[in-house]
Amino acid sequence: MRILLATLLLIAVIPAYGSMIVIAGVTELSSAPTSVMPPSLVSDSTIYGFSEQQGLVLSSAVTAGITSTGAWICCSGFSPGTIPIGTTVNSYLLYASPVTDEDGEFFRQFVGEITFSPGEKILGIIIGYQNIAATDGMLGAPGSTYPPASFRLGGLEQDDEVAVASNMQAVFVKFNVEVGGDDMIRILTISPEPADFVLLGSGLLALALCRRRLQRLIARRQH
Repeated sequence: MRILLATLLLIAVIPAYGSMIVIAGVTELSSAPTSVMPPSLVSDSTIYGFSEQQGLVLSSAVTAGITSTGAWICCSGFSPGTIPIGTTVNSYLLYASPVTDEDGEFFRQFVGEITFSPGEKILGIIIGYQNIAATDGMLGAPGSTYPPASFRLGGLEQDDEVAVASNMQAVFVKFNVEVGGDDMIRILTISPEPADFVLLGSGLLALALCRRRLQRLIARRQH
């Protein structure tokens, strides 16, 4: 009975899958901001992260600068790939823009790490500023204002770093950002299909039934 209840509970929470979990250096916003353009959403101590779209079916193919595990230091050695049309994705944005530069520097460094809900996998990360701007209309949060593709102080610069964990569920970033500019990446993930959870639940239920039958058989033999 307990296994059956756990199975039903697991299936019941499927719609909740698709969430960002902060590990360090990131402030998660409960809702998308009205603007992602400096001087809005600025801080000297944190990267901002928020969910843009959930369960979006791509109306066109999307090119991502990173589609595999590993670490990349801007601006070479990336692993580009294409996420095909019709794929159902969740989109998230990580964004940093400082108020002041670090002492003796012309930028401020931000370091952060996030992971995603169990079973949610990273499909790709859009890193080029113009590429991000080109996908704002499809993947951006409705009602949010994003920097235009002509904004020259946006995007990743020399020595900025992005790393994807071997399980394709966690992302580490190091941004070096000057005042008045911003660094950002757009992360696309895919959540487990409901059918996967149904199969898991069915397996647990079958295991529970087999266990009960075995217990009954042992009880009969003992009598």
